[in-house]
Amino acid sequence: MRPSVPSLFLSVLLAAPLAAQPVEFDPSDFGKIVVAKRQSAGTGFVLEQAFGDYQNEPVISYGEKSIARRLGRPVGRLDVLYKNGKTGYCTAFIVDTQHLVTNNHCIPGIGDVGVQAAQFVAGYVDAAHPDKAEKFQVALEPLETSEALDYSVLRVFGDPSARYGKVELADANPEPSEFLWIIGHPQGQAQHISREGCAAGDPPVSTEGKVVHTCDTLGGNSGSPVFRISDRQVVALHHAGDNRTGFNFGIPMTRILKESTILKAAAPARPPEPPKGQGACEVLWTAAEQHGCLGYKTFLAQCAEHPLAPLAEGLADRSCKVANGTDPDPVDTPKAEELTARIDEALRTAELQRAEISREVSAAERAVLSLEGTVNRARARAGDAESSFDPGSTEVSALWDRITQRLRTPLTEAQERARAMPTLLSAIDRELEVLRGATTEAEIESALKRMSTLAESSRERLAFVSSRKSEAETLFKDGELRAVAMLKDAVNDQRSASLRRAIDRATRTGVEARAKVISAAEEAQALREAHEELLLEIRRLADATRSESGEAAAEATRLWDALARGLRGDALRVKARANGIADFQERIDASLADLRRAGTQSEVNIAVLEIEASVEGALSWVDLISDRISYGRTQQSEIATRVAALRAKAESAAARPPIVVRCLEVSMPMFAVEGIAGVSRDDFDANAAELACSAARKVSDDPAVHYGYARAMITKKRYGEAIPILQNRRMSGFTPARYSLGVAYNSGLGVRKDYDRALAIYRETAAAGLPQGKFSLGVYYSLGRAVRTDPAKAAEYLVESIADGYGHPISQLHKLPNATTREIQRDLVRRGYLGAGQVDGAFGPTTRGALERLLQAAAR
Repeated sequence: MRPSVPSLFLSVLLAAPLAAQPVEFDPSDFGKIVVAKRQSAGTGFVLEQAFGDYQNEPVISYGEKSIARRLGRPVGRLDVLYKNGKTGYCTAFIVDTQHLVTNNHCIPGIGDVGVQAAQFVAGYVDAAHPDKAEKFQVALEPLETSEALDYSVLRVFGDPSARYGKVELADANPEPSEFLWIIGHPQGQAQHISREGCAAGDPPVSTEGKVVHTCDTLGGNSGSPVFRISDRQVVALHHAGDNRTGFNFGIPMTRILKESTILKAAAPARPPEPPKGQGACEVLWTAAEQHGCLGYKTFLAQCAEHPLAPLAEGLADRSCKVANGTDPDPVDTPKAEELTARIDEALRTAELQRAEISREVSAAERAVLSLEGTVNRARARAGDAESSFDPGSTEVSALWDRITQRLRTPLTEAQERARAMPTLLSAIDRELEVLRGATTEAEIESALKRMSTLAESSRERLAFVSSRKSEAETLFKDGELRAVAMLKDAVNDQRSASLRRAIDRATRTGVEARAKVISAAEEAQALREAHEELLLEIRRLADATRSESGEAAAEATRLWDALARGLRGDALRVKARANGIADFQERIDASLADLRRAGTQSEVNIAVLEIEASVEGALSWVDLISDRISYGRTQQSEIATRVAALRAKAESAAARPPIVVRCLEVSMPMFAVEGIAGVSRDDFDANAAELACSAARKVSDDPAVHYGYARAMITKKRYGEAIPILQNRRMSGFTPARYSLGVAYNSGLGVRKDYDRALAIYRETAAAGLPQGKFSLGVYYSLGRAVRTDPAKAAEYLVESIADGYGHPISQLHKLPNATTREIQRDLVRRGYLGAGQVDGAFGPTTRGALERLLQAAAR
């Protein structure tokens, strides 16, 4: 609950705030735009507090052209690094081109803590885009300060008002219960505004002379401006709060303006009270302009003290002479015109000279500001070195102290010359008035000569200031070079015995690693030769089967050729790895050379890591080559087994009766019987299969014949006839029949649905090499059916079934989860059918096309 202003004001009058102390942060936060949030804590007096639910809002939530955003532009965060190593965050606001206002407890701080660096961060309204904020350097010593009024006026460099504007100061107190706004940087965060329930007390000023308000604030709001909504002027400087009474406090601007010369000049002047009778005199003046001589005389009689009285005297004199028929100013018309033209020409020349001097004054001011920045940077360098524990920091600190002292001389000289330059503008303005009132050629020439002298003086002063600026910059740059050299010498002197021992240990490690890599290179070359021998052997086997006739020989040739192609592709990688191990040896040699030059423990550690990585890389490449050879030999053994089986089946098929062959041709699925092309599910004719296979069963006990009949029965949904055939022991060695039984358990066709039995049969058929079994097992792993979900293993079986020539999965994969699709895409990347950037988990035309190319490759 937010307290009502009148109900608690008596307690505010009786409970004075306790002594304040600044909100402190870690020193590493200084210089950052985005800082970690902190929450100030204490007993009794706090720098800021929130009433009930904290209702400070980010200013970024308002539109760019909103009043809140425009009013907050001159308000920024004040970052202070104290000499005790702590970092403080306050708020400050711009009052003119060179000055900021904040709390005294922010700068110079409480006690003798001292300030070693400060900056003003303007435009920090969006925490998501801290790069849009801008930093300005702030002088470390306040130009004006008061501990009693808790305010400080600071010098800021770079004129932030040119971009962010300035606030308007009100020389008046808020009205009772008047609505207020406070804009600042609570906890050092992006700019916030307190507006909900934000109002002055009733009465608004306590007996201590402080503005009482109920605006929510937090640590970091110290130094925030308190705006009144009526005219958007600053009526108070936010100061502190007392959680015993539930109010925050601000110092009235009326009190600060009475004490501050700088702020009084920045505040808008109160409009002067009109002199007595001015209204009547204005009427008389208007009438005098219409009535001439008599009108001006009447005006002088009634309004002798009016500011226009001197002008009225001259006009009365002239008007009265004209009225009497006397020429007030007889002149030679041609000469007057010539003089007027000469004056106009002289005025144009003078205006150009004045503009040039004005530019030179601005350039001198900028040069002085730059010079002041150079001095401050030198002072900061000295402070940084003094607080550092690095070798040589003491000597570097003394160096920067000397440079700072030397820089003060050109700074003082430049300031004196630049300070006098604005008087040249005043002088040339006086000469312009002389020219406008000139009546002779001599007056014009004299004024032009004086203005030429003023212009020459301005150029000389600017040249002097610029030379002092260049002198200071040269001195600073020389100091930086000397500081770097001193630090480098100190580091070299600090190379300890422990560092040398570390280098010796690392060198021994590197020599041992080099020997391992050399041995690995020799082993890799031997393995490469073994891989080449294996490839030649496979080619000889392919050539041997190519000379034979029959479908079995053609399939055997296809298998051997496929293995040869794979080994040929591996051969390029094996050769590259074997030859590339020499690169690891060169890296170790380079790391050993780095160790000899190492100057820090960090450089030693980097070299050791490079050596270890080189050894690990070389050994892993040897393992890779060895794995490829092992894989090739395993494939050779498996293909030899399959070729033997093909030959045996071919011999068996040659003895089949025609009715058996007919049964197999119309009923077998693809990949079921050697020498039989097989019929896809879409092309399967159950009636033809039933007719042919019922006859074939009478003359043959071949499991394939009985399976063909069972397949027809399943298609016709006569499961009572099909299931006993599939469950017969004679079918235990016939993989297609086993797979169909797995499908029956999966779908509950003539048997009770049993995913566990289906999974066991799918594993059995996949291990036997049946592509359909691999597909179904992959689906089970993808959906987590009777097994833990494993997208990677699912993708392995699914892609392998397509690589075996089974095209049905391509039309089904879009139904599987995206995780499975992503793993399928990664498998295709490894096989070279997709790029790494095409892995997105979406089954679209790109992935479908890659799988179709894989299927076509299998057909070849």
